[in-house]
Amino acid sequence: MRITKFVHSCLLVESPQTTVLIDAGNFTWSSRLLAVDKLPQLDAILYTHEHADHYDGHGLRKISRRFPHAAIITNEDLAEKIYELKLPNAIHAGSFENLKIFKAEHEPLPLGLPNVTNIGVHIADKLTHSGDSLALEHTREFLALPVAAPFASFRQALDTAVRLKPKAVIPLHDWEWHKEARQSRYALAKKLLGKHGIEFISLNNAEPVEI
Repeated sequence: MRITKFVHSCLLVESPQTTVLIDAGNFTWSSRLLAVDKLPQLDAILYTHEHADHYDGHGLRKISRRFPHAAIITNEDLAEKIYELKLPNAIHAGSFENLKIFKAEHEPLPLGLPNVTNIGVHIADKLTHSGDSLALEHTREFLALPVAAPFASFRQALDTAVRLKPKAVIPLHDWEWHKEARQSRYALAKKLLGKHGIEFISLNNAEPVEI
């Protein structure tokens, strides 16, 4: 399985079973690192929830033009909004081939801000992406986990990893950290999780890694 991060929570996951692009939101598109025209294959486009840093309608139109036969996978609430775009892609609110969707409550937002429906996904029975949720009961051997956000702390993310005990953690939701801060937090996470037998995979944007 090959993983490429395109800023924040966007992952391109390529495996023998499926190729899926997850949560290409506004930070991903503003970075200009995701070149859709250069992607050779895409079986599915997945959005965990509708927040702009995870879902961008204009970006979805670009992906749809390149891959009109890729299935769009999301939750029921966002699916209704995507239907309004009248794209040629089939839309599924639930599990799809090699993508097992599960309920994952979005972490509470500050000061009682209204929340949205969030889903998580197990991919090819190897990688778990939880969207904006730390309230997981199970993970596959690789866990893509939000490590910085208005709704959670770095400490909470590491506590979640230790509780779930994946083989390795892939950091998500870290757009707010500048380069030096990201390197520092990654190094600390690698050291702390290593003591619990958990590898921390430090991804660089647009650079694939094999897991």
